[in-house]
Amino acid sequence: MPKSKGLNWLSRFKQWMLYSFILLIILITIALFGIITYTSDSARDNSRRVFESSLWNALQLQVQTYRFLNFLISLEARPSQFRDSIFAEYSLLMSRIDLLRDGDVGNLVREFEGGRTTRLLNIINGELELLSFHVSRVEEGDLSYLPNLISRIEKLDPQLGEFVSLVNTGSNKFITSQHKALQDKLYYIQFLSVSLLLCLLCLCFFIAKSFSQLRFANGRNTQLKLDIQTAHDDKANMLSFISQEVRPPINTILGTVKTLRQSTNEVSEALTKHIEESSHQLLHTIEMLTDLTLVEAKKLQLNISEGSLRQHMRSCLSLIETQMARKQLASILYIDTALPDNIHLDFERFKVILLGLMQNAIAHSPSGSISIQLRPSALAAPTLLLPDGTHETQVMQLAIRDTGVGMSQALQQNLRRNPNLPTPQMAPDANQVGLNLTLSHQLIYLMKGEMHFSCAENQGCEFWVDLPFYVSSNPTEQIKNTRQQATGKRVLILEQDKNLSRVLELMMTSQNLSVQLHQDETPLPQETFDLIILGNAAAFTDDLLSALEEWKRNGAQLCCYYTQVINSSSLAYLPLSYPLTQEQFDPIIDNLGSGEGNQ
Repeated sequence: MPKSKGLNWLSRFKQWMLYSFILLIILITIALFGIITYTSDSARDNSRRVFESSLWNALQLQVQTYRFLNFLISLEARPSQFRDSIFAEYSLLMSRIDLLRDGDVGNLVREFEGGRTTRLLNIINGELELLSFHVSRVEEGDLSYLPNLISRIEKLDPQLGEFVSLVNTGSNKFITSQHKALQDKLYYIQFLSVSLLLCLLCLCFFIAKSFSQLRFANGRNTQLKLDIQTAHDDKANMLSFISQEVRPPINTILGTVKTLRQSTNEVSEALTKHIEESSHQLLHTIEMLTDLTLVEAKKLQLNISEGSLRQHMRSCLSLIETQMARKQLASILYIDTALPDNIHLDFERFKVILLGLMQNAIAHSPSGSISIQLRPSALAAPTLLLPDGTHETQVMQLAIRDTGVGMSQALQQNLRRNPNLPTPQMAPDANQVGLNLTLSHQLIYLMKGEMHFSCAENQGCEFWVDLPFYVSSNPTEQIKNTRQQATGKRVLILEQDKNLSRVLELMMTSQNLSVQLHQDETPLPQETFDLIILGNAAAFTDDLLSALEEWKRNGAQLCCYYTQVINSSSLAYLPLSYPLTQEQFDPIIDNLGSGEGNQ
């Protein structure tokens, strides 16, 4: 156990190391590209600002000042020719100062030489601003201001030279600092590039190591699968051998029981019946264990055969009649007439599914009722290879509802596993849900079906199982779903169990009969009826007895499957037995259509 914990810790450590390396590579890559992008933009901006803007504009100011001075000297010689353009030249000179004071160039110039360039520029700008009066007077024709104007401009020459020198010095220092910053960023890029290369090499090592371990794990997994399959095969062979060895003694016991029944010796009927029932149950358990082992070994082959669906259902339910009678459970079977009777299906596995769900319902129902319905499913038929003698695939739904105490939450959680999901889930274990439900669950999905259920505490459970089946190419005559002679006849159902009354109502309405349900808490209806179905009435009162006698005098037929109370009366009735089926009601309904009187 400590070794396993150590391996788990190492495995988690390797995972975190790998995730850390991947995160580090992503961060280094982002930082590297960020520095490269920033460095590229800074170099482009510095080139434009330093070389094309600040120094260039300073030199342009000096040149434009000399040009303005030369213009004034030439104006002194020929005043009439250039006098009108003096203000334009003056404005051009002032625009050079504006270029050095505003925008990004102004911000850059203010940083040179601790602000000396800014002070010089302000002095030069102030001197030139004071010359605007002289310029305006000269433009108006007063040339007496011209010598003073020339003199004051000539005095600005030292200041202009110092300003250009300071701008040049500041530009050189700025260029040097930017070059150093770019060099530092280049070092960072080199360092990050080397780090990225080392991380990539480590990642490649981890990937190569992971692939090596993955190949080893795949090989080990393949070997484990083979070992598991071998174990399943051995278990299946062992169970087959046990089944072959155990069946003859059990069959001998069954033969002995049959002989005892036929002999004249006084042998307890209950004893022989119990021995026979236990023997059949043991055989069924052996068959289930064999099938479950074959399913786990993936060796179970479905045996599709043709047969009668209704006959097979009645045969299956007859196997558990004794169990239901022992717990006094009421039961009813309804098969929708829309389903064909002659179908192709693996009836043996269908019997296992049906009996497994019924055993679960019986186990969780100390009293009450169980209803079984077979009807067409709303699910689309899966694409399956059609067996010989069939022409299409359809889906039927088996619905089993009980009124017991319900299943536990742990049992429900294990049954909700679906092996057909994109992420397969493990099938429930027999130790968790029992042998019956485990085999039923696996057979349902093996037959390409689905299983759903709903369960409420103290209200029972309902299972819905959708199974595909094959329709015969030469179907026999369809089951007659209505009896035209009985159409519109009135039926009264006296049953307190809503599970039974709901299916009884469905069964009668499928025959085009008019059905009315009665509960003990409501008054008895006063109208006449053609058929009275007497079930589990809460109280067999004198009023109910009088009403039954009155309805029979008016021509109603009375049938009863809850004989504990009616046996004490003198009423004649048609007895019914569990499970209630459509076949039991068919002759009664035929009598309604033929107009025969009381039975």
